[in-house]
Amino acid sequence: MNWLSIFFQAFGGLGLFLMGMKIMSESMQKIAGERLRKILGFFTSNRFSALLVGVVVTAIIQSSSATTVMTVGFVNATLMNLTQAIGIILGANIGTTVTGWIVTLEIVKYSMPLIGSGVLLIFFSKREYWRYLGEILFGFGILFLGMTTMKNGFTPLRNSEDFINIFRMVDGSSYLSVLLGVFIGTAATVIIQSSSASMSIAIALAAGGLLNFEGAVSIIIGSNIGTTITALLASIGASRTAKQTAIAHTLFNVLGAVWVLIIFYPFIGFIDKITPHDADFVVRTLSDSKQFSAAIGTKPYIGQHIAMAHTIFNVINVVVFLPFVNQLAKICEKIIPDTPAYGAENFAFKHLNYSLIETPQLAIVEAENELYVMSKYAKEGLGLLKNLLNMHGNDYNSASDELMKHEKQIDDYQKQISTFLLNLSAQNLTEEDTYSVGNYLTMAHNLEKVGDFTENIVKALNKMKKNHIAASECAITDLEKIIDEEIIFFEKISSAFKQDKATKSFVEESYKNSRAIKKFVKEAKIHHFERLQEDLCNMDAGFYFIDILNNLRSMSSELFNIAESAAGIKFD
Repeated sequence: MNWLSIFFQAFGGLGLFLMGMKIMSESMQKIAGERLRKILGFFTSNRFSALLVGVVVTAIIQSSSATTVMTVGFVNATLMNLTQAIGIILGANIGTTVTGWIVTLEIVKYSMPLIGSGVLLIFFSKREYWRYLGEILFGFGILFLGMTTMKNGFTPLRNSEDFINIFRMVDGSSYLSVLLGVFIGTAATVIIQSSSASMSIAIALAAGGLLNFEGAVSIIIGSNIGTTITALLASIGASRTAKQTAIAHTLFNVLGAVWVLIIFYPFIGFIDKITPHDADFVVRTLSDSKQFSAAIGTKPYIGQHIAMAHTIFNVINVVVFLPFVNQLAKICEKIIPDTPAYGAENFAFKHLNYSLIETPQLAIVEAENELYVMSKYAKEGLGLLKNLLNMHGNDYNSASDELMKHEKQIDDYQKQISTFLLNLSAQNLTEEDTYSVGNYLTMAHNLEKVGDFTENIVKALNKMKKNHIAASECAITDLEKIIDEEIIFFEKISSAFKQDKATKSFVEESYKNSRAIKKFVKEAKIHHFERLQEDLCNMDAGFYFIDILNNLRSMSSELFNIAESAAGIKFD
């Protein structure tokens, strides 16, 4: 027996399967684009809608691990709470069963036509949509080719007594052998980092006659436990709630495995009854071989039985646990209790989940969320600035120091968001996502500039205090009026950005707002010169006043730039 050839085929087949799944998953995300982001924006406190989102997203991207990692990332970014996240994870476990049915379909025999059709679309289509569709077909074809290669690689092992004896240990004839299968499935999934791949290997071994139905199902149960490692790894260094989400995923899958192991043999009998044909039927004659288009010694029906067991197992899990989502959330909160915050340095940045970069549409959602938080900081800075105008003594000094720290946080936000977006720009992005990344990089820069102008004004006020120079009441009133207008303008932009209502008509309205503020600045300068002529204003205070007005005027321009970026037309 040529062991090297067997290893190469099995190993290469697994590689093709994983690569096909990666290509297919990424292309599906690209073709879904904005729709996928809208699906993810459907989160509510309703556990049933969260469950539906989990099913749909996982069915689209063909990876429950990816969905749970995304969920951990969104919880970490405070885009959803723990209860919503648990609902999505429950749905992901149903969505991942689609993969099992895909790899058992007769479509496997059409892997080469799928690859050829995909390549034709990729190379000769001018429209982006058709190229992505070609990538999906190509990914499917590679996935099926990998599945076939794995099956062919395992086929000669039917003649190896030593190898057969190993799998006889996982024949499900006793609970000990079932537990061994669970261990193998868990270990394989932890190593490969894909429960779909582990399930495909189990199907390939079973279809090749090396595993019986009971043994294959025990491995599938183990793969459900092993897949939790991905979310646990993603939660390292994340927020407390993100860690709780990963724990919830682990508890759900482990407890699900426990109940099915308790009733393992009745469960197997139930699956046999509801699934047509005998799971362990073996092709033994040439006539059977021709009828089923399968090699002698293979099991043509076992794949469907394994897929059915996987589906029923996960559906029952969801039905059992869905009513207890709130209780499961409380258990997770007790396992990882809240800890008091310490220091302002922990206020952010752990929210940017770099594991989402491989899913650009979702990484963009995460960047949007952080940009919104950054805009709130910049807007709050303007409110603090207005209060500063009428402060004196120690109150002024404390408020001034607080504002300078505030500006430092805005700088840190800009650095972190820009680094995240630059890393994202290195991915294979759609044209639409490329524009989004460019606009959001610009927005982060513009928001940081707003913070800079606020800082410049604070420095000017500090110099006035240091040199005992006071602005007139009329000058303070003019400044307060302009800052109020800047805050109102800022609130309009933030609200439109958050609610996805920043359109070209909104940009036109924003242009008018910016021009109105510049008009107020011009009027304030005229008032200042009138006061100078009437000797109602200090000449030294005038220099600082004009400097502050110029910063406010420049700030209005930056706010208009932010409105353009929010509408997606600044970088286009």
